[in-house]
Amino acid sequence: MNILMDQFNARMRRIAVGVIAAMAACAPADAPSSAPETFTVAFETSEGPFEVEFLREWSPIGVDRIWALAQAGYWNGSRIYRVNDRYAQFGYSGQPELDAEWVQNGIPDEPARSSNVRGAVSFARGGPGTRSSILFVNLDDNSNLDAMAWNNVVGFPPVGRVVSGMESVDGLYSGYGDTAMQWEDSIATKGNVFLDREYPLLDSITSVSVR
Repeated sequence: MNILMDQFNARMRRIAVGVIAAMAACAPADAPSSAPETFTVAFETSEGPFEVEFLREWSPIGVDRIWALAQAGYWNGSRIYRVNDRYAQFGYSGQPELDAEWVQNGIPDEPARSSNVRGAVSFARGGPGTRSSILFVNLDDNSNLDAMAWNNVVGFPPVGRVVSGMESVDGLYSGYGDTAMQWEDSIATKGNVFLDREYPLLDSITSVSVR
């Protein structure tokens, strides 16, 4: 009996270690020293490719989060769910379990060290400490966002800039405008199943690679 109990306890310890390791592998990681000072992420989309150069000097904490997300392939399959004259926005993975790990795990705020001019890329946010995984590309000069006081935070600090393929961003499907924004809870909890049913013409990010 003691041998059986010892074997059972050893097996349970192995299972516990495996669970902890799996949780650590999928949990958001904000490692300030993990990102290079600059790097480029290539986004392949259903409309065409574009590349974004990210710069830590603009937003060290924000760019470290980008690095972690890009390395994990987080945006593979993301729908670009908000496109209007000013922004193209994406950032839900389309997988509710994955979004529960990242979208709800915000990072500290930082001041704007660059400007939201056309082609600049910034985090969307809903209040203090809510920058997480949702990004927008500025389709126009939105430099008014640099010092905008909104929901108790000042400014939307850019983290990078489109360096090629801006024509692909300009061509993203914009017929739904901002309408999907009112359903962000459903996007988070149901993922691409919801978006594909309600907004079937949205463009997608088909793959992401770090250069």
